[in-house]
Amino acid sequence: MWRTSLVSGVLLAASAGCTAGPRTTAEPRPAAGPRAAPDTAAADGRTWTPRAIRNDLPAIPPRTGPLRIQLMYPGEGYAVSVADSNFIFGNVGTGGATLTINGAPVEVAPNGAFLAFLPVPSDGLYRLAAAKGGERTELQRRVRVPGGATGAGETGIVAASVTPAGALTGVEGERITVRFRGAPGAVARLLLPDGRTVPLVEQRSVERAEGFMQDRAVAPRQVTEYAGSFALTQAITSRDTAVRAPTLVTAEPNARAAVIEFTRDGRTTQQPLSLSAGVLRAGETRKGVAATGRVEATVIGTAIPGSGTPYEWFFPNGTRFTIDGEREGAYRVRLSRDQSVWVSAADVRLEPVGAPPVTGTVGTVRLDPAAEWTELRIVTSDRLPFEVRAEERALEVRVYGAETRTNWLQYGAADPLVRRAEWRQEADDQYVVRLELNAPVWGWRSFWDASGALVVRVRRPPLIDAAAPMRGLRIALDAGHPPGGAIGPTGLTEAEANLAITRRLAAMVRAAGAEVIETRPDERPVELGARPMQAAAQDADLLISIHNNAFPDGVNPFENNGTAAFYNQAPSLELARRMEAEIVGELGLRELGVARSDLALVRPTWMPSVLTETMFLMVPQQEAALRDPAVHERIARAHFRAIEGFLRARAAGSER
Repeated sequence: MWRTSLVSGVLLAASAGCTAGPRTTAEPRPAAGPRAAPDTAAADGRTWTPRAIRNDLPAIPPRTGPLRIQLMYPGEGYAVSVADSNFIFGNVGTGGATLTINGAPVEVAPNGAFLAFLPVPSDGLYRLAAAKGGERTELQRRVRVPGGATGAGETGIVAASVTPAGALTGVEGERITVRFRGAPGAVARLLLPDGRTVPLVEQRSVERAEGFMQDRAVAPRQVTEYAGSFALTQAITSRDTAVRAPTLVTAEPNARAAVIEFTRDGRTTQQPLSLSAGVLRAGETRKGVAATGRVEATVIGTAIPGSGTPYEWFFPNGTRFTIDGEREGAYRVRLSRDQSVWVSAADVRLEPVGAPPVTGTVGTVRLDPAAEWTELRIVTSDRLPFEVRAEERALEVRVYGAETRTNWLQYGAADPLVRRAEWRQEADDQYVVRLELNAPVWGWRSFWDASGALVVRVRRPPLIDAAAPMRGLRIALDAGHPPGGAIGPTGLTEAEANLAITRRLAAMVRAAGAEVIETRPDERPVELGARPMQAAAQDADLLISIHNNAFPDGVNPFENNGTAAFYNQAPSLELARRMEAEIVGELGLRELGVARSDLALVRPTWMPSVLTETMFLMVPQQEAALRDPAVHERIARAHFRAIEGFLRARAAGSER
């Protein structure tokens, strides 16, 4: 599972799985079968009769036990992130029971498990009642709902929703957008310290959750979003002394606060922005150096600041930056006239004001072949920002802030892997080297060497015997979680299921002649970042991360479950496609398809790497299947076939 959220003391994620269930209205009816499809719909579109769809999972084995309600999700006091409909799951301890949740009948599986997708109670209270053979038991679970105790307060504004907040630095004249959530139907405006007034206009909200559209009922919104923008021309300070000052400019002692004014139902309130903003004058920038304490010694760049944004740029320590902005604890790095990225301010050492500009030249470019790789060595006059992008049979290295002085592009000794190398000055401040290969790209690393040259180490494909494609290879297998992980209605954890599958796959891969690297060989937790680092440090030829899944709030699990495979780098796409095809073909679950995603286990560049999400633990039939050793064997065998097919295809016509 991935993109986690805390649920009932365990971490759940976002992706896909398979089985069905009802939506509930004033006259709900329980669902049956593995997936629902609309047969008949009411006028409001919220009721239908489910229709089963076949899959190749075993039936849920019956269980008889004491009648007791165990609610796995949501947990007591959990802050639900949607206001209309959400899933709820757990078990009643025995099959053959009946269950209602807030009066709506919910199907109970033969083992006592249940899953429902129901309206979120406006009072935040779920009321569950189970019965069997004259015995009855009840449970109540209170949650926090949007717009309730954690929503808009007396001011009508959800305080924690106001952005930007904290320290901010921008270029003079740069437009700054202010957003917040608040009660609908109000008139809001921003009062700036220089006397300007900026309307903050109510917005049409679009809610999405990690690849799935949330189910939205026709229900009145309790909060909405307001937004407006202004040109930054003078410093702003926060009245809150806990808000730190900007770090890129000197604080201005006479700066004053900006205030949000909010008028609704004839009542006007004000809330100061918790923002301290500084201004860089035209042509003014700061310089910095990548200096992270991360184990991999790489500073990560994102397209926008803040958490939850994909990692797209990777700068080795020592890379120099031109910086022209600051917000949310990040610096804006100006790569070129048209492109900037954001890096954590904690990972940058600022140079003194007046430090020389981050520009330079590129001199000699040389290829140096070795037994296991070939190195592309680019001599630069400074450690300039760069990025490496892979295609099927090519790599491009883009150096920012660079002009060419390349009189020599030297191929070095004859190398069957290299087809052609060329350079171009793509823009005044961008220099590109393109390396075309005679084989699909297998992997690469990039770093600054001791002389200050930029080195891109291009890995040679392993020698593969088509008759025994895994023989002699080193394959890393990752049993996803813990920490974190999904959980099912009867308490099966994702970590347990993943490990059982991975152990069977490891035995198959060893029997096929490969060396296996197990990143989590037993039940003990292994930190997320340590797993891909172990695979790269041990020169794994492939990295396969095995997961099962869960949804974020608001996604109907009956309509969206299935199987998915994830990759990040181009060399991994074909392996992900084979994984998806083999698992779907084996189990018959809905094909959610292959997706490119920014997950830690698929981000490595040194080898092809994929992450699979076979099923959804919250779906009763799928959780039950994941307890079955025969199903573990089938899932492992599907992964094995995908690995074997990928390697056999790569064996044909590859050059080293």
